[in-house]
Amino acid sequence: MIGEVVVIGGLNLRDGVSLEEYDRLGERMYNIVSSLPGFLSVKSFKADDGEELTVFRFASEAALEAWRTHPEHVETMKRGHAEFYASGFLQICKVIREVGPFEHA
Repeated sequence: MIGEVVVIGGLNLRDGVSLEEYDRLGERMYNIVSSLPGFLSVKSFKADDGEELTVFRFASEAALEAWRTHPEHVETMKRGHAEFYASGFLQICKVIREVGPFEHA
């Protein structure tokens, strides 16, 4: 959909982090973002070389901004940078053209 915003992220965890706590926070964040108006989807992918990417889709920049500034998300991201992440990146992309969806009979 034109106007859709896609966020691509790759985050690398520090050695020795509590995966149980990280997963718990991730589940909490998913429960929040998936209830926000304009959230479309999130999917994660792992390449053969071990790199992991997550792709979030939002209907608009306003929907992404609601997520980016959600108080619990802000606090969790601060905690993530302080405790969990060794490195990473985010790319925020605006859809300029879309083809499909389509099906072949």
